[in-house]
Amino acid sequence: MFEDLKRAWRDAVENFRREVAADESAGEPRARAMNRELAAARSVLEKLEGEIRRARREATDERENEAVCRRREEMARRIGDEETVRIAVEFCARHAERAGVLERKVEVLLEEKTLLVRDLDAMEQTLEAEAGAPRVSAASPESPRDVLEHERERERADRDFGRLEREARERAAAERLEELKRRMR
Repeated sequence: MFEDLKRAWRDAVENFRREVAADESAGEPRARAMNRELAAARSVLEKLEGEIRRARREATDERENEAVCRRREEMARRIGDEETVRIAVEFCARHAERAGVLERKVEVLLEEKTLLVRDLDAMEQTLEAEAGAPRVSAASPESPRDVLEHERERERADRDFGRLEREARERAAAERLEELKRRMR
């Protein structure tokens, strides 16, 4: 899917550049074509943002699954079930590895988004210069670097919040386990 998005983006930017380089006498049809390419580029950016959200969700899910496996491993160790310990350790490693890959994917997608926002901004500036229309920026007034840093900070906050939630669930599970142990005595 990411390759399709990249291809669509490159096509939109290339078509836009061709329209800019086209003969000035084309006038209004040229501006309409440029606006169509700009809309297509915005659509690709929206799809990329959706991909970022999906990758973040998947990474969070994998970290939660990793925490579940760690709890299962700990419980299995307490009762001396070595087979369950082995399986829990194996699956914990799998979830951790997948979460790491997904977290790196988010970072790469955020960097890709920064490049796309910069291209989209340049396309809008060119259209403004051509048509004399007021410019509506693709990004906030922040620079692409600021946008990327903001996204990274949000990602760190999401990870911290997820970690705190997992720790609270783990504490609650440990308390329930201790309560069950007390009842069994």
